[in-house]
Parts: sequence; structure tokens; C-alpha cells
Amino acid sequence: MPTLPTTPVERAFLLHRLDAGLADGRTLTLISAPAGYGKSIQAAAWAAHTRRPVAWLSLDESDDTPLHFFTYLIAALQRVDPALGTDIQSVLAAGQFPPPAALMTGLVNDLTGLKTPCLCVLDDFQSIQDPTILAVLQGLLAHPPATFHLVLVTREDPALPLARLRASNQLTEIRAADLRFDEGEIGCFLRESMGVSLSAPDLSRLAERTEGWIAGLQLAGLSLQGRADPSAFIHSLSGSHRFILSYLTEEVLKVQPPPVQRFLLQTAILSRFTGALCDAVTDETGSATLLEALLAANLFLIPLDDEGRWYRYHHLFAELLRHQLQRTQPETIPALHRRASHWYASHDRPAEAIEHSLVGEDFARSVELIETHGWKLLNQGYARRMEGWIQSLPAQWRDSSPRTNLDFAWMHLLRGQIGEILPYLGQAQAALTGLQSHAPAAQDLRAECLALQANLLQVQGNLTESVEVASAALALAEAKNQRVIGLASLALGAAYRQIAPYAEAVVVLDQAIRAAQATDDLVTEMLAFAHLSTLTLQFGRLRFLAEICAPYRARLERRDAPPLPVVDSVQIALGALHYWWNRLDEAQAYLAQAVQTSMLSGHTSSAITTRLYLSMIAQATGDWAGADGLVQEAADLLSGGAPGWVQLQVTVRQAELRLFQGDLDVAEGLLRSTGIGPDDEVNRRTDRAHLVWLRLLATRDKPTAVAYARRILASAVKEERHGATLRCLIIAAPLLGGDEREAWLAQAVALAAPEGNVRVFVDEGPALAALAVRAGYTELAAHFPTHPPSPVARGTQTGLVEPMSERELEVLALLGQGLKYAEIADELVVSLNTVRFHVKSIYGKLGVNRQTQAVQRAQEIGLL
Repeated sequence: MPTLPTTPVERAFLLHRLDAGLADGRTLTLISAPAGYGKSIQAAAWAAHTRRPVAWLSLDESDDTPLHFFTYLIAALQRVDPALGTDIQSVLAAGQFPPPAALMTGLVNDLTGLKTPCLCVLDDFQSIQDPTILAVLQGLLAHPPATFHLVLVTREDPALPLARLRASNQLTEIRAADLRFDEGEIGCFLRESMGVSLSAPDLSRLAERTEGWIAGLQLAGLSLQGRADPSAFIHSLSGSHRFILSYLTEEVLKVQPPPVQRFLLQTAILSRFTGALCDAVTDETGSATLLEALLAANLFLIPLDDEGRWYRYHHLFAELLRHQLQRTQPETIPALHRRASHWYASHDRPAEAIEHSLVGEDFARSVELIETHGWKLLNQGYARRMEGWIQSLPAQWRDSSPRTNLDFAWMHLLRGQIGEILPYLGQAQAALTGLQSHAPAAQDLRAECLALQANLLQVQGNLTESVEVASAALALAEAKNQRVIGLASLALGAAYRQIAPYAEAVVVLDQAIRAAQATDDLVTEMLAFAHLSTLTLQFGRLRFLAEICAPYRARLERRDAPPLPVVDSVQIALGALHYWWNRLDEAQAYLAQAVQTSMLSGHTSSAITTRLYLSMIAQATGDWAGADGLVQEAADLLSGGAPGWVQLQVTVRQAELRLFQGDLDVAEGLLRSTGIGPDDEVNRRTDRAHLVWLRLLATRDKPTAVAYARRILASAVKEERHGATLRCLIIAAPLLGGDEREAWLAQAVALAAPEGNVRVFVDEGPALAALAVRAGYTELAAHFPTHPPSPVARGTQTGLVEPMSERELEVLALLGQGLKYAEIADELVVSLNTVRFHVKSIYGKLGVNRQTQAVQRAQEIGLL
């Protein structure tokens, strides 16, 4: 927040207007005026006056990327409440940007929980043009938490719905006309701040010339200091603001010592600076001391932090200094920018280094920096700015960079924009033709082209071809190029997960994780871990899954640990692990966390898988409507884009749930829609569908089901797919007779016991519990509930077509209180779709069609 002048001009009428906006509960305060009108100082004065906690963020063009903006915004908000935005912060710190809607929802929820209302001031907001940032802020303004008031300080009106806010009395506006000093304020300002006293005629004439424009008045005050004839000087002022300011700037510079003049002009190319950066740009020493002297002399220097390390010039002053530099020393400008570029690069700030190298027309260095840092910058949300940098390169430099084109191809692949990839890949391959074929750089780039192609093929389901291309990439990549090895191993491992032996897939995916960790490639690490955990679950290796989760779990439980890049994948893996261990409360807790983190990370596949596991927990606890709602949510999420194997999972789970609830025909229709039938090949990509088909056949044709089970079992045993083997043994055992039935059960117990897999038995219900008791597995039988959940009979509630679950009774009670669906969802911490499923079920059991009828009927039979 700007430091207030020691003798500020009192502007009570502005404070009163701003206070009135807060008192009326308005959402937004807009302080909008051209440069030099004292907007920031007025905002700071009001913030201090309100005595509310303040989150202040000073912006410039480098903050116009979603990742940077929201990282800094949350850091500013955490000065108000350190707990605010921690989940979002973890995702951002891992170099990922969540979907805008998820980010907005997370911010609204966190801000709603603030105990003390706060102000959030975004200074120099004209620097922000990114549509994603504006969309999130628009969402905040549309759903404003009562504890949060947004203040925008800007030179121009932002692209936000100001007319709508104005019409609904949600906007307080301070404009240039409000900020101008009148004669009395001008006299006070010059006397108290500048030590200049003027006669009444001179004061009136100065007010007329400057029209109360504060930047002009400050420069005029600096020029008037020590003048013997202030009247003559004031009479010399004429023309537009721009002309007056230019004239006054020259007057101020004229009285500065030559070293100070030179310093001001050379450092004006910087949007913000420290003493060390100024030393590098000016090729001098002692800049930190000089900056302190300039600050004391009121030479338009603004501190950007409490420690006095970073500064900027007032925007108008900097603009005029740059104009003066361009007019008097244009030949020095490229060298100044190049020095700045080198300093930023050596201090790990590649974005600023690239921008200064471009302005300095050092295009060879620009390309080198973009190629070196482009991948990391893309992962950090710099896509729009990188596109701008590349477009600003001359054509011959732009088209000759295979590295840059590859980065954009990867970006589109990670976003699921498959149709956008091939043009960039083709341009990268064309650019490679100009490089020596055996040069190490060319070889690595060709390997990366192959790695990209392999990942694309894998996502498209062309697994055999993906394996061939990924293997070629690994053969071509040099051992030191761990990034390309990680990317190629990801493609190979993801394909192996679906078609290769388990051990080979584990080795390759582990290689992908290690290579990604070596190069801080967080996205590749996350994807490889997700594939590895899915593979281990499919093969029933729960102990191994616990082992690979252990280091991540330790970091999850440490509050001082750095952000975890694979957090949603780990939470899902731990949730699944505890589900099969029959620790449902712990599984529910991990998966509830995964709902939030997958929403923030934007990983659609993770969000879908989380809901499928949560539906299994809902089913296990008798909440059938909840299970239906969660599976429907998973199906709805498919529209966000998901691989084919995830889509198959959703449809098979829908069929399984309908089958458990007795809707056999619906279940069969869903299974047929997958294109997988009982006569088709059984393999790891299809075995889940075959197992649900087996359940269905077991209800209709026992001999056929038994023969089918033997075929599924043979395939699963041959490939050591213990997950499918277990389920097949357990589903089919009750269909068999005598010794064979006990042998199949014994085989299942022998497979499950070392892994601690209990839930795979319990999910089969009373029939398997009785079989376990008869076979002497008393310890296993003890895990089965005394009153297992049933979709048909769940208690005795007189007067109902069908008894209600505990969750349905909770929903009914809230309906009786008159709550809306959204309010019920908030109260029970479930989704709106889940509430709708519960209500539909309640209406069916009560035999009604509307909420009022449901409440009346429930009261009649004593449920309310």
C-alpha cells in the first residue's frame, strides 16, 4: 500500500462518499481517472480511514497472466487471513491453473468464511486485460461475499459489467472531476508538502493552468522551489496537460546533477526496479543509495514493498522520461534493455528477460530464452504472453524455432485441444530440417517430436502405434535429456498400462515419474502417478499402492511441506486403498478432499474417478439415491473431455448400479452401449464390463454364467490381474456347488488376505457372508454388517411405499424447514444433483409430486 504523505490534504467529502458505498453494502468501488490524479493515494487514505483489514495488490503488465495474478492476489488476501485460499494456493504453486469457475467458487467460499469484513484494493488495474482474470472477478462480483469489498484503482474503466452494477446500486464511482484539487487544496498541498507559498492571484492562475491536476501541481511545486519570481514562472505555463507536464519535467530534470539526470533517463525503461537492477542497467554502482535520495526528494518514486527494495516511477513521469530518452539518446536504448534482460535472466525471472531482449531487438537471445524457459512458462499460465512474444519476433526467427512450436503443441495436448496440435508439430518438424541431423540439439528435438506424437496416439487410443513411436523417442533421446525421457516414458507407460505385462508397465511409469521429478515437470509426474495407481488397483496390488503413496501421503499431512503437484491423484489412490481395506470413513475423507482438489486442478479424469468411488461408498452405506447422483455427476463431467477408458468406466458403473437395484433391462442396455458383449475378448481394458455382464447373466442363466466366469478367470489369472480375478471368483462362487465353490472362495481369500482387501467380499452382501461362515472364514464373516444395505428393504416405516434411508430422512427434514435445494446441498455438503436424486426418491416413496405435498404427507405419517 502506498505510503501516505506526512502532511496529507484532507478530503473529507471523498471519504464520506466512499464510506457511504460501504454502508450501503455495495459490491465494488471504482476509482477511475487518467494518470496523475492521485488515485492510489486517495485509495490508501480511505483504506487507512476505514480501519478494515486491507489486502492491497499493486499491478503491472507482468501480472496479466492468471497464474501470476491469482498467486499474488491470494498472497495479499492472506495478510487478512493466513488460512484464506490455501487449497487454491497449492495448485497455483505447483504451476497449474484451475478452471476459472472452480477458482471463483473456491474464492467465494473462502471469503464467505472471513470473520471480519475486508477491503481488497487492486491498484493500476488497467494493466489487467486477460479474459480469464476478468471472468473470475466478474463471477466474484456476481456472487459477492458479504465480508469482501473490491476496490479497483485504474486509468481506464475495466471490461466488467459496470452498467449493471450501477443500475443495481452496487457501484461507488470516483472520477477525475472528483479528484481534482480546488484552490484551497492546491494552496494547502504546495504549502505543506512542497514548502511553497503563493499569492492569491498566482494560486488562482496555477489552478486555472493545471485544472487541479495533482501530477502537474507536484512538478510545478518542485520547479517553484527556490524561484525568485514564481509569478513569471506560472505565467509561462500554458497548453495541454501533456505539454505542461513535458515542460515541467524538463524543468525538474534541468536542476538535477548530471549523474541523477542520467540515472533517471536510463532507469525509465524499467517498469519496476531495485538498486541491483539499476546498477546493472546503468553500469554504475550506488543505485540503492540514490533511490533513497530520490524518494526523499519527492521525485515521483513509489515504493512497492515495506522493505524499500522495489520501486517504480509514477507512470506519467516514467513515460515522459522515456520520451526524453528517445528524443535525446535513442542509440543507447537497445543496450539498456539488453542489460536488463541479462540481469533478469541471472535472477531466474525469464518472462521479464524475454520482454527486454525483444525490446532491445536481441532476437537471438529472445529465441534462446523462449526455447530454454518456454515449457515451464506455459505450465505457469503464460500461454497468451508467449504467443505475443513469438508474434513479435521477425518471421525468420519465429519459423526457425522447433522448440517454440513444440511447446505450443504440448500446451494444446495438455488442454485436450487435439485438433490444434498437428500444425505446431508440423512446423517444428519443418524447422528441424534446417538443423544438422546429427547435432545433439537436433537429435533431442526429434526425440521430443516423437514423444509428443506418442502421447497423442495414446490419448487417441492407438496403443500399438503409440508404443512403437514412444520406443523410438527413447532410443533417440540422450540419457541426460530427462525431460524427453519422462514424456516418452509417460506415453509408453500409459499404453503399457492397457496392453503390456504388469511388471513392464510399472517399470516404465516409475521411470516417467523419476525423470519428471528430475526436471521439475509437475504435470508429467502427476499423469504418470495417476496411471501407475490405476494400474496397481486393477492388478489388486494394494500393498504396493500404499508403498508408492507413502512419500506423498507424508507431505499431505505436513502443513510446512511444499505444494504437492499430484495431490488429487494421491487423494484418489488413498481413498480407493482405504475403501478396499473397508475403512470407509477414511476413504470418504480422502475422496472428499479429492473432489475439491480435482475441481481446482481441472483434471476431469480425476474428478470423474473420485465420484465413482464416492458412489461405491454411498452404495455401501445404503444411500442409493446418493450413489445414483454421484454417478450422474461423473457422467455430466464427461463433457469436459476424458479418455475413452474413463468414459467406459462411467457407463459400466452406471450399469452396475442399476443391476444392484434390480433394473436389469436398463443395466443390459447400458452394457450393450459400450460395444462390449459376453462373446468379446476379455482383457484388462474390457474385464470390468465383462464382470458386470457376469452379474447380469448370473440372475438369468446360471450354467451360461458359470462357463462365462471360467473364461473371464482364465484371462485374469494368465495376466495376474488380481483385481479382476478376485471379483470373478467371488461373483461366481455362489453359483458353483460343493468343493468347487469352496475352492474358488479359498482362492479368493488367499489372494485378498495379503493385500488386506476386505471390501471386495463385503460388497457381495448376505449370500457371500453365509458362504464365508459355512466355509469357516469367521474372521472374514465378522466384517459383514449385521443389517446390510438393500435397495429394496431398508427398515420399517409405516405408511411408505418403500422405507427411506437415513440421508433421505435428513433431506426430508430440511425440506420441512422450507430450505431450497441449493441450501440443502450446502447444509449436507453434497452436490445439487445429489439433492435432486434424494428428493426424487422421497417423492416416489411418499407417492407425491411436489414439496408441499411431501411435507404434508410426512407429517401425516409421523416422519415430520
